Amino acid sequence: MGPGRGMDCVVYRSNDRGGTWEKAGPVFPEAPFRFQGASSNVGYAPDVSVVFDGGRYHMIYDWASEDSTWETMTVPKGGADNGIGYAWSEKPEGPYIRTPIPIYSNASQVLRLGKYRRAYAATLIRRTQDWMVLAMMDSGPSFSWALFGMTSDKPEGPYSEPTALLCVESTRYHPPLLEFFPAFTHEGWIYAPATSVAANRNYQAIFRAPLDQAHHSEAWEIHQAGSVWHSEPVENEYSGIWGQTFSGSVGNDGQFTVMFPSRDPQGMGTINLAKRPWAQPLRGQGFILSGHKGPSLSLLRQAHSSFALEVEMTLHGKATLVWDYQGFLGPDAAAADSVPHPLSLCAFSGLVLSSTGWKLIEVPDPLHTKVIAEGPSGKNPLLKFRLEIDASGNLAFSGENGAGWKGPVTVPAGRIGWLVDKNSHLEVHHFNLSGATCSRPIRYLPLEGVLGAGAANKEWQESPDASFASGAGMISLTPQSKAKWNVSGKAFTLMAPRGPEYGTAEVFLDGTPQGEVAFHANEKSSSGPVLHLEASLPGPHAVLIRVKEGRIPLDCLEVDW
Repeated sequence: MGPGRGMDCVVYRSNDRGGTWEKAGPVFPEAPFRFQGASSNVGYAPDVSVVFDGGRYHMIYDWASEDSTWETMTVPKGGADNGIGYAWSEKPEGPYIRTPIPIYSNASQVLRLGKYRRAYAATLIRRTQDWMVLAMMDSGPSFSWALFGMTSDKPEGPYSEPTALLCVESTRYHPPLLEFFPAFTHEGWIYAPATSVAANRNYQAIFRAPLDQAHHSEAWEIHQAGSVWHSEPVENEYSGIWGQTFSGSVGNDGQFTVMFPSRDPQGMGTINLAKRPWAQPLRGQGFILSGHKGPSLSLLRQAHSSFALEVEMTLHGKATLVWDYQGFLGPDAAAADSVPHPLSLCAFSGLVLSSTGWKLIEVPDPLHTKVIAEGPSGKNPLLKFRLEIDASGNLAFSGENGAGWKGPVTVPAGRIGWLVDKNSHLEVHHFNLSGATCSRPIRYLPLEGVLGAGAANKEWQESPDASFASGAGMISLTPQSKAKWNVSGKAFTLMAPRGPEYGTAEVFLDGTPQGEVAFHANEKSSSGPVLHLEASLPGPHAVLIRVKEGRIPLDCLEVDW
């Protein structure tokens, strides 16, 4: 954004079900447009949503004045403004006639939930008795996003005050750092896909609510989280899904067809199509994991003390089969475009695979990697292998092209998983695992809890201190400081140090009070268990901690199944 720049929606039309496309439009008349009472023209209108009803095409669209900057998008000043507008047309390609008053003006709004004001990326939905707008709001420096809803008797408004429907500030499980847009309807439900805004955006979730109850936050549920989307190793999907999430609809033939954005290796945007049967959300076997702007890590829920594993796979780039994983999970920064923390990428043993060869390694910490054995891959990348570790720590590895090694290693006591490097793509066709499981909790960093509550940058201060389990924790800065881990499991243990400078906190599990934790002690002590919680069933849960008195420390959360 800036002087001489602008954004506009562009319409392309296909007459052969997406085989070929031609540019149509313009979407809006080319003459400059200014809202009634505004001090400058509209210079940006990138995201739109269109509904056909009553013989007209009804559109809502993002807008920003031409003097806007990224700073004024969140905090309007100097006459710069942005928000959501309405327009209509008799043809789907336009031109669309804009109303002189916007549906939503950022400059005229108050903060909601203490942090949200900017509304954008909105979807227009026709319901039985009214119209509904689902709009995303962001919180600026807190790095949290929320889905708000507004209703009206007419598509052009006026609309009700926005109501928060989905956000990390709720006491329910809600994966953090998710951007919504656009939503779609099918068989009486509204579905709202959402994409991660970490460096790799292929993690997707789909929320849904009954169509005529969608203005109530309690009506919404997670329809699918993870295993929603995967990228292909092709040039036009180099960045994975990028920007907002996919735009989809279910046709009369039962096919779920989506349009999705990505970028090529030169950073140029691409628009792409994909489809699957709506009734078959998952593949029959196997899985895909890819890294794009950063590495990706995925772990099994159960830990293993010995195992035998047979794998068949296709690999582009580099990937590591991980076992004995005992690291800390969490982001490297309280911000968008984050990648796994350095402490998430160590404390494991692994088999590194690439087109140049294989390595058996141990990674005790972020600064050290020990190579146990290595060899070339031969003419082709290693596509099939078997790896076994018995209870005494004897490892036997055999692969294609004569690859193999036998010898003693550390007896495993952690999880098995995959770590895929930046700009790499792994498709596993067969993953046949057997062995002895053991109890080993997953540890989540305090920063994961900070982002999970939308509390970045204002409520907590990082504190490098050996008394914390990971060598660094967080200290609360305000009486309202809170953290929430949105995690899957059944048993949850809150770890923290104690000392004379600390106060008291309240703890909640899925919104239900679980008591208080006193961090005060006459003498300082290192991190240890301060509270253990058990859910009735394993699955997605939210563990919330918030200040009750004084300043409190925030350390890791241990989670087990």
